[in-house]
Amino acid sequence: MSDIDVSFVMTVYNKEYYLPSVLKALLNQSGVKNPEYIFVDDVSSDHSVDIIREATKGLPNVQIVVNEKNQGISRNTNKAIALAHGEYIRLLDSDDIFPIDSTEILLDLAKSNNADMVYGCFTKTGEEPQELTNLKTGDFTYKYYPDALYGVLHNRFTRMGQLIKTSVLKAANGADERVFIQDESLPLRVAIKANGAIKMSANVVLVPKEIGNFSGNKVQLDNDRFMAYYFAITDHIYDIAKDKLALMNKRAVSAYWKMIKKTHKLPYLHWGFAKYLQAKLCKPQPNLSVLKKMYDEFIGLKGIRR
Repeated sequence: MSDIDVSFVMTVYNKEYYLPSVLKALLNQSGVKNPEYIFVDDVSSDHSVDIIREATKGLPNVQIVVNEKNQGISRNTNKAIALAHGEYIRLLDSDDIFPIDSTEILLDLAKSNNADMVYGCFTKTGEEPQELTNLKTGDFTYKYYPDALYGVLHNRFTRMGQLIKTSVLKAANGADERVFIQDESLPLRVAIKANGAIKMSANVVLVPKEIGNFSGNKVQLDNDRFMAYYFAITDHIYDIAKDKLALMNKRAVSAYWKMIKKTHKLPYLHWGFAKYLQAKLCKPQPNLSVLKKMYDEFIGLKGIRR
């Protein structure tokens, strides 16, 4: 059995501006006895890989995978998860910075509450990454959900930086490779398999000044949010309680409505508005034919990464 307590998993694509600070905070995480570091580079054209190699030179338990062709965030995340040997995995984006005590806190909460997944919050600081490398988590509260899926559906479990038991993350088959950005799909998939989830109030991820990421494409975010819930519903419609299916349907329809508002000149005359009101006010069970119609419209959008 491996004695690695936490495997840190990072996918990388052209993040040389952030990586020196990201790695400094990562390598200085407190409370981790025997960490593992797994990096998957998606054919960066800058010096990202060189920076990682230099920062981790001489450290044990380091794996750096360099793709020969672009594979996207979700596939690369799963490639890294498959290589992990730790009891827990902590995922991070290559432009996010961890408070230096955050992993210790997440790990303590997971073990003391026997929770398979622990999430905190994130904050967009707007600051230079170099200004964030020595910050700590600060005071916080937390809530434990014995029903992990209930917890995910009643809170915002988004952004990277979560701590998840490796066996559970692998049982969930990691990120959904049908969804380009995994922030929404991954906690949903894990929660279906998890025994207990924790949501804490503190920021465990600090977002520096942002330069050229996918969060600027709001329709992409709508697409990925819809796809996360669409596939979770269609994959598990016979496995999940009806109250949770209704909430998942509500989120899927809401993501579709947000897309309609951005892409149609007269959105309130679109049939999607009525479906949105129905999902919000009545919380019906998923209508697979309606969701498939929404899915087909998303698939037809131009400029969406898949």
